[in-house]
Amino acid sequence: TAYLFSRGTTKMAQKVGEEGVEVALAAVAETKEDLLGECADLFYHTLVLLQNKNIAISEVMSILQQRHDK
Repeated sequence: TAYLFSRGTTKMAQKVGEEGVEVALAAVAETKEDLLGECADLFYHTLVLLQNKNIAISEVMSILQQRHDK
């Protein structure tokens, strides 16, 4: 985490992109456990990026709730 913060937003965004691709690949070519691991990595890197941008996870959850309510 400290490494990501030291590298800045660009590195954090890059990691989110990389992990997103790995999730997609795991979904079609790997085991459930592999997919779960890749999803955990994606969530982690996304949370780090959100923290860096001073965005609370509750803000994201609020948007999801609004979309569900439509």
